[in-house]
Amino acid sequence: FKIAWRNCWRNRLRSLIVIFAIIFGIWSSIFLMGFSVGFMESRVNKMIDLEVASMQIHSKTFDYDNDISNTLEDEEALIQLLDVTNGIAAYTTRFVTEGSAVTAHGQAGIKVVGVNPEAELQTLKIGERMIEGTFLDSELSYPIVVGKKLAEELHLKLKSKVQISFTNIDASQITKNFKVCGIYGVGNDNFENYNVFVPNDRIQRLTGLDYRHEILINTEGDAKLISESLQEQSSNNLIQSYGDRYPEIAYMEEMMGTSMFILMSIIVFALLFGIVNTLTMSILERKREIGILQAIGMKAGRIRIMIVLESVIYGLIGAPIGVLLGYLTILYYSIYGFDLTAFGEGMSAFGYDPILYFNLDIKYYFIYTGYILFATIIGGLYPSRLATKLNPITAIRAI
Repeated sequence: FKIAWRNCWRNRLRSLIVIFAIIFGIWSSIFLMGFSVGFMESRVNKMIDLEVASMQIHSKTFDYDNDISNTLEDEEALIQLLDVTNGIAAYTTRFVTEGSAVTAHGQAGIKVVGVNPEAELQTLKIGERMIEGTFLDSELSYPIVVGKKLAEELHLKLKSKVQISFTNIDASQITKNFKVCGIYGVGNDNFENYNVFVPNDRIQRLTGLDYRHEILINTEGDAKLISESLQEQSSNNLIQSYGDRYPEIAYMEEMMGTSMFILMSIIVFALLFGIVNTLTMSILERKREIGILQAIGMKAGRIRIMIVLESVIYGLIGAPIGVLLGYLTILYYSIYGFDLTAFGEGMSAFGYDPILYFNLDIKYYFIYTGYILFATIIGGLYPSRLATKLNPITAIRAI
């Protein structure tokens, strides 16, 4: 080890370049990993908190037959079951139908969502995303909450009139003027342009029906396990966790772990070439010394260990520093966020917030350190074999 340590610093510049390459490679990849996880979690958490909740309940045919009459089955029994089920933090029942919104400035297709405002705010955090006004906390006869994008498209502001139309159960057309009491912004253009919220009691007044088409549930435990348990107890409706109902979310979460290991492997593989190249050059420069060590009786196994130790020393210095810098970077951006407001419009179109908060599971720091140390051992094997293949006499005579 003593000889290996000295050999590492015989050419300080070359050794420092290798060490800085390891540090920069690890730091930059940890940065990208934290960015990727933050990017994914930003979208998933926003969807759960603001749009879809942890679980949803619909009739079994709702997805392909969303007629106004396609309501929940045995709603009272279902509500009683939710009230006694552990792990459910809050839930909200909804009336849902498609309709249109018309103003003097244009017309747009919308989804009319009738809600109980108090239950809705307990289940979802949309009340925290109000840009103007309140979430249906109004004395207006027919209040409505619209998204920022829809408000821009139809030139709506607080107390603006908007005519809402949808089809009743008897195929008659219901048309009513609502007044805007609030405008929300969730950073998702499609959601803001499509979903409007009205009090459910106003929907009942217009339709003469007390219908519920879906229940959104916020859970404190594993949403998938709770949904499976509820499905066994209530088979008349379709009860799904967010991962089952929106498989693209589950796919994003599953792929993220795989992506982490792919990224780490690419960086480690690239660093491996640098280490092998550096050690090979070092050995070719030290032919005489290696030949002398062989001539005075140093066994091939010890020479190989010496060369491998030189490679490991690079990893022992570079890996902890790179991991530490990566950890501090992730910690900083997890608190203060990474500002992408320059791309805000483009990100909003796909439902992402312009401020990303990085995150990375602590296990990846230890895994990465182990990867690098393993790679340095592998990286020292070829140069060490090359060193022991030298003929001592020929090596001593080398210039």
